[in-house]
Amino acid sequence: MRALHLHPFRRLGAVVTLALAPALCQAWGQEGHSIVAEIAQRRLTPAALAGVAKLQGGASLASVASWPDDVRGERKGDFNLHFVDIPRGVHEYDEKVHCAPSEKGDCVVKALQRAQQALRCAPTEEARREALRYVVHFVGDIHQPLHATGDLEGGNGVKVHGSLHGQTCKGNCALESGSLHSLWDSGLIRRTVWDWGAYVDRLEKTLLATQDFDLKSGGDQPADWAIQSHAVGELVWNDKLIPADGTIDDAYYAAVLPVLDQQLALGGVRLARLLNETFAPGSCSAPVATTPWPSAEKGLQPAANLGELKAQFKAYRSSGYARDQAEVDEAASSWVLSRAKQVAKPALVLDIDETSLDNWGQLAQNDFGYIINGDCTAAPGTSCGALAWDAQGRAPAVAATLKLFKAARAAGVSVFFITGRKEAERAATEANLRAAGYDGWAGLVLRPDDSHSHYSAASFKAAERARIVMRGYQVLATVGDQPSDLSGGYAEKAFLLPNPFYRIP
Repeated sequence: MRALHLHPFRRLGAVVTLALAPALCQAWGQEGHSIVAEIAQRRLTPAALAGVAKLQGGASLASVASWPDDVRGERKGDFNLHFVDIPRGVHEYDEKVHCAPSEKGDCVVKALQRAQQALRCAPTEEARREALRYVVHFVGDIHQPLHATGDLEGGNGVKVHGSLHGQTCKGNCALESGSLHSLWDSGLIRRTVWDWGAYVDRLEKTLLATQDFDLKSGGDQPADWAIQSHAVGELVWNDKLIPADGTIDDAYYAAVLPVLDQQLALGGVRLARLLNETFAPGSCSAPVATTPWPSAEKGLQPAANLGELKAQFKAYRSSGYARDQAEVDEAASSWVLSRAKQVAKPALVLDIDETSLDNWGQLAQNDFGYIINGDCTAAPGTSCGALAWDAQGRAPAVAATLKLFKAARAAGVSVFFITGRKEAERAATEANLRAAGYDGWAGLVLRPDDSHSHYSAASFKAAERARIVMRGYQVLATVGDQPSDLSGGYAEKAFLLPNPFYRIP
């Protein structure tokens, strides 16, 4: 069972469950959906506010955020539209497998895409009004981690019990009978505050006051949101946090509360961005707005052909590249040092390649091509394979990032490296970092060696930042040269270094 509002042929079988947990079997519950909607409403542009007001007649987004759950049992083909069943251990979204059409519908990813298009282009105001309600609701659903986790019906089959004080329970704190899924839908929120408006105020004064959730990057779409939520779901549903007997206690609450806060805030900010793009002036036939590759390459002009473009890259490398790197790293340093004494466990996350270490020697030898294999000798005409280059460990430091690293360490900030390099390269990577001047880091996170068992760069890195946050750290900044290094939340600020040479999604 995924939610309270079932199809007619399932209602009889739900009677026992309803009796056990009448308040804990909804998608995010009314509180969660209202929190996401209210955060979004406070961030709408004037055009989006006007568009919403016209459709809503003055009613708030929060007031209709749970409406799709209210009608879910009445509409054939709606049942599957509130989640996407990606099994644990599967680390990519496959539309044909995870969002296949059925008599119960496909999944929340495609449902959200259709709803947004209807909101922009439906021929009647009533159709657009209904589409708005679905957009608000589906964005909330896709950010609930267990709505992107397929095992045991998103954790509905995992029964939990125990004592959970949170911030609201002062007396008998035994959990209501229910599932892990229902705990995430409403239980954790209610253990934090009783009033969802107070939850919004709490997030506005904490996460939303300091964290920059607004980094836009190409590819930041519903499918990406779903796989990032799935990655987080694997963190909050594992044997280390939840024993076989299903006992949940205050240790679980303390570990996952930062994730709960992040997902609600991230959902609200992304909903605002989606609505702002949808209501922006323009033809409804125009594609949904996406942000182009962010660029700090000042003065880099479009070239007439590939050869000219490569010449421009080389000229930029020798003229303004280091200057622009320093500008970004200095901004990151100013933020980190200003915040370091204000939090208990400050942390900084750095990418490695083209952020902490400079691979220009390899890029230039390969004429900007990405080559995996090759002995990487200096002989003319030979290629320089990435594996051989990394194994040699001769990449120098990015000077501005090394300065940032040392300033952060001197201020008592724990520094973590999160890289797309594989675990098999750990020894060589550690040696290269130390040879380049980096020492005393708190953690080095590399991707699994099995190339078929890892997330996209963006989802992998967002989940690893979440893991750091769950250990009690406050990530003050994440710094990288790719939008995929930065997207997905779990850091107060995101700083994008210039890299016109290649892009990693």
